[in-house]
Amino acid sequence: MTNFCKTLPILSFLLIWCVSCYSQHAGELSDEKPEVYNTTIVINLKKNADREHLSSLGRRNPLAFDPLYLPPPPYTIDTSANLKTVLKISIDKPTYLTLNHYIYHIEPGDSLNMDFEVLLQTKESYKDTININHGNVFFIWKGDSGLLLEKYLNSITNSLKSLKTADRMAEFLSTESLKSMADSCSVLIYKDHPILKRDSSTFETVKKYGANELLGRLAYRLALLYTNTKDESIRSAIETSEMNMLEYASLQEEDYDDPVTLVYYRSVFYFFKEMGLDAQSILERFNGSNDTVKQYVQLNLFNDGMLSEEQKLELIDKLTYPAYKEYAIHLDQNTHRGTEKSGYINNEIRGVRLFDVNDKELVFEELFGTTEQPYLLLDFSGSWCKPCLEEMSVYAKTAHLDNSKKVRPIWLFFENDKTKWLNIVERYNLKKENCFLVVGESGPILKKEFALLFDWEGEFPHYFLFAKEGEIIDKRAKPLSMFEENDVSNLPPRENNKNSGPPLPPPPPKKSL
Repeated sequence: MTNFCKTLPILSFLLIWCVSCYSQHAGELSDEKPEVYNTTIVINLKKNADREHLSSLGRRNPLAFDPLYLPPPPYTIDTSANLKTVLKISIDKPTYLTLNHYIYHIEPGDSLNMDFEVLLQTKESYKDTININHGNVFFIWKGDSGLLLEKYLNSITNSLKSLKTADRMAEFLSTESLKSMADSCSVLIYKDHPILKRDSSTFETVKKYGANELLGRLAYRLALLYTNTKDESIRSAIETSEMNMLEYASLQEEDYDDPVTLVYYRSVFYFFKEMGLDAQSILERFNGSNDTVKQYVQLNLFNDGMLSEEQKLELIDKLTYPAYKEYAIHLDQNTHRGTEKSGYINNEIRGVRLFDVNDKELVFEELFGTTEQPYLLLDFSGSWCKPCLEEMSVYAKTAHLDNSKKVRPIWLFFENDKTKWLNIVERYNLKKENCFLVVGESGPILKKEFALLFDWEGEFPHYFLFAKEGEIIDKRAKPLSMFEENDVSNLPPRENNKNSGPPLPPPPPKKSL
């Protein structure tokens, strides 16, 4: 895969929609109350053509829910100077802002100056870079340009796979070990950002971010390990480790307006949900947490469809943290949002953009909505993947699923070249209405979400069997050439997923700053 397909797609389609809506009403908002623009961002361009690639400004959702990215704080923009864009922003507390595929932490009153350059641009491929000249900010994501912290966190989560005994698991995730790893995170953030201040306030911010990002990554990975192991001693050690991590987190001084803090608690919630616990049992696991965390857990239960209608109304009345109450009311009123449900595709996956063989755009959710068969067998492949091509050549000899009434075979080509994948479709005579292109920012979204939800490790080819309601049936299904209709005949009859809601609307065209 080229650089662009490795880039994490932090500007989700819902972000773009929200920013579009925000910009339409910006004038109305400014008439109500004059804004004080206390924070400046200067973006230096290598060439004027780079300006059109500065995507809409946004901010990370403080509650760590969907949509993950929200409209920006009030801001003005000045593009009058050659090779320069100047943003003046009004923020009243530390915030995580987004620009293109970058996320960075910035505080009120800061003055940020950075260079932006497009390094590669073709119809199918794109790469840019951004560097800070001055300003007390730090990135929490820089795409495939890489951060030392990101590499370290990946190495830690990957090392969990090698822990084959309960004792090793307990040792690796002991309080002492967690503290040591969190300290290492702080060191690496400063190595990634050598001009970052070392005053006590900045250091504490860096320390909290590093610790919470570490805990969040570990919690998600442990949930996947728990789901995919049958060794009860390992499962018990994982559960104990999660509780140790929760106790460790409770000792930290938390900021509950910080999305990274709440991502950790959502990760722990996700772990307990993967254990198959009901709502009351999950709440009991957080008995040692403070009231703000407990309310957040209840909001997660609401968000993930684990509360009855009566319980939802009771919770809205009981929530005391304003941001939580506002979000709960929004959930209750939003008819365009699918309810997150364990074992189902989530809203991030629903909105991923794909292309068919006629270059017509669609969203991932439509694969399910347009399928008449009760099951979909997804083949994650690519024209660049030799094992994928070998499998296609075997399937092409019989094409036995092409007219199946029980399962629809779907090939998803992770590509950067729109021509090559079509050549493969023609070469192996694949059924064109079952072939789709995953290109640009869609690839990293699917990689990330399928890793978190369905334990995909990014290998190609890979096969997933889904029910048409979006529920995962087999995370490691047989290859299409080996899969037979009878493989689904013994599965129990399925009912529609009444909690899934309607498909997400397709995103509008992307706008530039």
